[in-house]
Amino acid sequence: PGCIDLPAPPPSPAMARCGRLFVSLAWLPLLAASGHCGEASCVGAAKETVLLSTRMTLHAPRDAASSVDLAAKPLLQALVAPRARSEGDGPFVSLLEGLSKVGITPEVQEIIAKMLEDIEGTFPKIVESSKNDTRLQNRTYAYFDTIASRLLQKDAAKDEAVDAARELHKSCRLQESSLSSQVAQSNRSVAEAAQKRDEQLALWQKQHSGMCVAPDSLRSLSASALAEHQDHAEQYQEAMNDYISALHEDEAKVAEHEKIVAVHTERALKCSQRQEAFEDAVCGVVTSLQASCTAYATAYDIHKQEYIDIVSDIAARVINRKAEWNHLKKVECVLQKLAASGEDGSHLGDDSSAIHKLRNCYAVDSANSALTIAELPLPMQQPCQMPMLPCTASFVQEEYAELPTNAPVAACASSCSAQKAPEPGSLVAYVIADYENNRVLRCPANGRGDCSIVAGAQGEGDGPQQLRSPTDVALAPNGDFVVVDYLNNRVQRCPASGSGDCITVAGTEGFGFGAKKLNSPLSIAMAPNGDMFVVDFNNFRVCLFPAGGSGDCIWWGSSFPTSDDVALIPNGGIVVTDYREHRVVRCQSAEHCHYKHDDIVAGAQGLGSGPQQLYQPRGVCVAPNGDFVVADTGNNRVQRCPASGSG
Repeated sequence: PGCIDLPAPPPSPAMARCGRLFVSLAWLPLLAASGHCGEASCVGAAKETVLLSTRMTLHAPRDAASSVDLAAKPLLQALVAPRARSEGDGPFVSLLEGLSKVGITPEVQEIIAKMLEDIEGTFPKIVESSKNDTRLQNRTYAYFDTIASRLLQKDAAKDEAVDAARELHKSCRLQESSLSSQVAQSNRSVAEAAQKRDEQLALWQKQHSGMCVAPDSLRSLSASALAEHQDHAEQYQEAMNDYISALHEDEAKVAEHEKIVAVHTERALKCSQRQEAFEDAVCGVVTSLQASCTAYATAYDIHKQEYIDIVSDIAARVINRKAEWNHLKKVECVLQKLAASGEDGSHLGDDSSAIHKLRNCYAVDSANSALTIAELPLPMQQPCQMPMLPCTASFVQEEYAELPTNAPVAACASSCSAQKAPEPGSLVAYVIADYENNRVLRCPANGRGDCSIVAGAQGEGDGPQQLRSPTDVALAPNGDFVVVDYLNNRVQRCPASGSGDCITVAGTEGFGFGAKKLNSPLSIAMAPNGDMFVVDFNNFRVCLFPAGGSGDCIWWGSSFPTSDDVALIPNGGIVVTDYREHRVVRCQSAEHCHYKHDDIVAGAQGLGSGPQQLYQPRGVCVAPNGDFVVADTGNNRVQRCPASGSG
């Protein structure tokens, strides 16, 4: 320890007797005491060491945390080497004992002065190194905002295209509404004219029907009667002529009406095309944002790990810098006192109090607050604000609610196939509640490629991006992920983008029994309109949470002590597993949903392994044709049971 190989053969016999070791001043007495060389020889070697130090440059081990490369003169090597910081006052004691034999010679004073000069130049460099790390941390921290601003920045051109398409569609619907009014008015006019014409005809026919006589009977009429008959016949003929004239006028009105209808039909078709163009523009924004959100999430995760590593490295360097600063301050204290001792001509060997004072330098700890770097907390991943998808109820309500009712929009005119619901039988992805890993995954349906975390990105906990043992997940109508957060006694709704904060939509008041509390929720079923059915396991109930509601539980099933799962049935209502009673129960309404309810759709013959028996069923879903598919847990099988509930 404290010795390094000579770059050349020892220049004197005294040093040669100490072996191939170039002995630093502080360790010479120890070598002498251990018999490596005679005391006089080693002291002589020490003096030669001091003299050699003016002609040789030896470098002490470099501190990784320091930007300074201290000149490692033999005297400095023992005191400044990093290992000296963990050896207590050993190097100081060795130094003082060595110097007590040598004395503070002019040569030693020269070395001490040079060392003090080097140390004084080291302190600003340590501070500057700390400032560099502070700047590094700040730059790395600020880069989170740079990532977000670059990748989450909206495409102004696409937004403008959406706004323009929206206005074109709106103005078209207003024109269609005006034409609809004209069509309605024209239709009423034609209908009223036809009714009036027919009523007038019926009246004349009634008035003149009794006046008509057969031609053969005309000969028997008197002259006056014949004249009266002739008069009525002429009047009737005039009425018929008026009717025929009115009929021609009505035909012209009908033709005009048909023209108005044709214009309206053409306008309605044009408006549907503009609606499709508008929704396609929205889809373009959605697609672009989804790509940006994915890129941002990836970039955030990569930079997050880089930031964590950098902060960890900086923290380690802060500790090393503080240790280096404190140690050099002790060395500086010792050297300053040695220099003062040499100036007044005192000899350490003859002055034990001087040695004691020098040793006191080690007892002083020197701190520098400028070396402390406050760690900046890891920034949260920014939420990705996604617009509402076309063809969803929320989109229709937001965009089309104020349009005229007599110019109705198409149910879904968008041709953005990526956002449309998949065809029956086609699978886009699997969404998995990863219970033990406290997260929800979205995995490619083809089984190739990585799964992505869409909820619980920040691991276990009760924060807005944390989960604790999720047991089930459902998809909301707009694509959001609705997660049963079992051990947090809540249901979370997480953005469809897969990034950003989740919000609590059930169990908003946490654990317990009440309208806004849950106790170990297990499973969920999501209706097309956004209603949620949740199995509240330890409260022995099934809760309905209406879409857009206040988060209050409406009891649909009470006294279900052993229900694990719930599913929707096509014609309304739910089915619930009842594993203690070994059956699946159908509930058509809240009033008829109880564990004693006898509408059993699976397991009608109770416990067993027969075709109409179950053993502790734990899961249920409904097939497209209405059949019930049951996880018959105790029998290690999956059963498909008729939609009729019998058989």
